[in-house]
Parts: sequence; C-alpha cells; structure tokens
Amino acid sequence: MLDRSELEPLIELVRKILVFLGRPVVQLQLLIILVVLLVAWLITRRLSLLIAAKQSVTPASIELTKHQRYRKLSLQTLQDVLFPGLSLLALSLTQFWLVNQGQFAGLLTISLKLFWIFFCYRFALSVLYLIAGKTNASRYRIRLLAPVLFLIVAGEILGLLTPINELAAVVLATIFESSITLGEFFISTVGLYLWIYGVKLLHDVLSHLINRFSTFESGQVEAALTLGQYLLIGLGIIVVSSQIGLSQTTLAAITGGLSVGIGFGLREILGNFISGIGLLFEGSLRPGDVVEVEGEVTTVKSVSIRATTVSTFDNIEKIVPNQNFFTSTVTNYTGKDRIVRVLIPVGVSYNCDPEEVIHLLLAIAQQHPKTLPHPKPSVHLMGYGDFSVDFRLAVFIDDPLSRLTMKSDLYRKIWKTLAAHHIEIPFPQRDLHIRSGIDWQPSKRQE
Repeated sequence: MLDRSELEPLIELVRKILVFLGRPVVQLQLLIILVVLLVAWLITRRLSLLIAAKQSVTPASIELTKHQRYRKLSLQTLQDVLFPGLSLLALSLTQFWLVNQGQFAGLLTISLKLFWIFFCYRFALSVLYLIAGKTNASRYRIRLLAPVLFLIVAGEILGLLTPINELAAVVLATIFESSITLGEFFISTVGLYLWIYGVKLLHDVLSHLINRFSTFESGQVEAALTLGQYLLIGLGIIVVSSQIGLSQTTLAAITGGLSVGIGFGLREILGNFISGIGLLFEGSLRPGDVVEVEGEVTTVKSVSIRATTVSTFDNIEKIVPNQNFFTSTVTNYTGKDRIVRVLIPVGVSYNCDPEEVIHLLLAIAQQHPKTLPHPKPSVHLMGYGDFSVDFRLAVFIDDPLSRLTMKSDLYRKIWKTLAAHHIEIPFPQRDLHIRSGIDWQPSKRQE
C-alpha cells in the first residue's frame, strides 16, 4: 500500500493547478487566447476554402505537369500549416499589444512556444503525407506524432507548475524489492512504445526514399533496413532496462518464469526470423510476385521478418510463415521475369488436315493482343488418341494473373474458327452392345 506522503507531490500539483487557474489575470489571458485562436480558426477556414477551390480547377482525370504537381503540393502544405501559422501571428501581435499596455503576458509567451511546437508538428505531418502516402501517414499520426505532441505540450505545462524531476520520483509500486517510480514507469511503457514506432517510421521513410531515388535491389534494401530496425528496437529495450534499474533478482525471476514458454516457441520464431532474412537478402520472393502456395495461385503483398502476406484471387489475404518457403516447394511465376507459357490442348477429327489445323491455331494465337511475339507461339502434334488427333498450342504472355482469361479467350476462338472451317472437335463415344438370349439364373445357396 502507498502512503499519503508518497502521493503528496501529485496532490500538491493538483492544488497548484487549481490556485493558478483561479487568478483573475490568468483567466483574462486564457480568454484572450481563446478569442485570438477563434479568429485565427475562422480566417483559416475561409482561406482553406479558397485553396480547395484552386486545387479543384484542374480535373482529376487530367495528368498534371511537374510544375502543377509542385504547385499542388505547395498549396497542400500551406493549408496544413495555415492555422498554427496564423495563430502564431495573432498571438505575437496580441502579446506585443499587452506588453505595451503594461499588462501581464506570461501565458501568451507560453502559448507562443506551444504553437511553435504545433506548427512544427503540422509541417512534419504534411511532409509525411507527401512521402508515405495518406494511409501510412494517418496511421503514424495517430500512433506516434499525435502522442509525441501531447507529451511535449503536457511536459511544458507541467514544468511551469512543478519540477518534472520531483514528479518523476514519485514511487508507484514496489516489485521484487525494487521501487518503480512514475518516471521509470513512463520510460518503460510510453517511452518504449514511442521508440518502437519511431524506428518503424524511420524504416518506412528510408525504404520509400531509397527505392525511389536509388538503383539498389529492393530485397537487399528491405533486408538491411529490417535488420537495422530490429537492432535499434533491441537497443531501445536494453537502454530502457538500464534506466529502470532492474536488479539481478528481478531479472532472474522474470526470465525464469518466461524460460519455459520461450523454450517451446523460440525454435519456430527463430526459424521464421532466419528464413525471412534469407528471403529478403536473396530477393527470391518480392512484393508483386505471383506464387503458388498450397496449390493456389496468389500474389505476394509483403515480405516481413516473421511471415509473408499473400492475396488470393478471391481477395483473401493469407499469412504464410517464412519457414514454409524453405521447407516446401513453391512455384514462382515471376522469379526472373513475368513471362509464362499457356498450354491449350486441342483434339480434332481424324478426317482433318494436320497442316491446316496447325496453321489455324498459329493464326489464332498471333491475333490475340496478349500473345508475345518472342518467344513465338508454337503448335505440336502430340499423338493419336482414341477419338481424336491431339495437338497442343503453346503461347507466351507477360502477365501470369491473366492465364485463365487467356485460356478462355483462346478456347472460344478455336471453337469458332474450327467450326467455320468444318473441322470437327470429336467427343468421347462408347459403343454399347447388349447380348440377348442368355439364360441366367442366380445360384442357390447350398445348405
């Protein structure tokens, strides 16, 4: 149980906040700040509508020139920093007027500092939108940038009311004869969380910039950045552990309790980890590859350290452990290039002219828009079947995902073309002979 004396710094902080807010001069400055921010917000809203109208002049269907793209990005960045910029200007003018009138303007000075922080946050967020895209930027805004902004602002405000060091020294609990203070708890939870997401953000930004502006192999770049990401995360965990000051007894108790679970799961985790590093460095599996997994053709969405995400033709995502790609045979239709062969078996009547059939099949293949000129389409007579002469048409395409569509197109065209040239496609037939006049009786069971 915690004594009241241990919580006294927190109680004193709340008391100081209430006393501070109860002063008339503070209430007046807060009112002025709210009015100034309201005016800045109204002006921002009006200017944002004008900027949006300028951006909508060019239809989305028309491809923008390089100058127009830069202009659009500049207007978007201006729109993002408009409110904090106008707020800074309005607060600066208000502070200057109050000082000249001999009024107290301490809160306005603090507000200017906070809005400078907010201005930097909005500018960084705008740059992140340009680099990482809307989806990734929104994710990092919610999980990283917004919490960092809140913590900085809260730290600045609390620093005015009480020393941060004293607040961080408040003891929250005692575990294994080790006291856990508020500062240690913050570092071990919030600090580690922000560090991990900061490293992930750095990984994504560097990956985007290197793949866009360099000629390095994407698989090797991803492998190097992923290794660096995990090394930085591990370094952060070590630093946090040392900052918390866990004793040897505490570490022994924690590791002893987790050793059994780690022993069971470590082999699979380590195997997938090493397999993921191998896949990334080799470049044998890359996002966009068309692979056959468990008899189903899928598209690789992402390759990470633990598992690979693939998408089926039904738009269903599957998470495949990386170790599966090393312990089983995987067909990659886009390993070195995206050219694949499509085979069409064709059976015709024995009354046909083989040369005419070969000529017609080659013409059908060459007329299809997806057929590649090199390698050339080919037709082979495969043998004499029970009901037909068997041919095989082979064509090459550079889109493995359209193999089924290609087969369907060629089958329909072959049917129509052979029918127009009176070439029969036979179907299996069976002659059934019924013999009559046989006296058949079931045998009697012998007693």
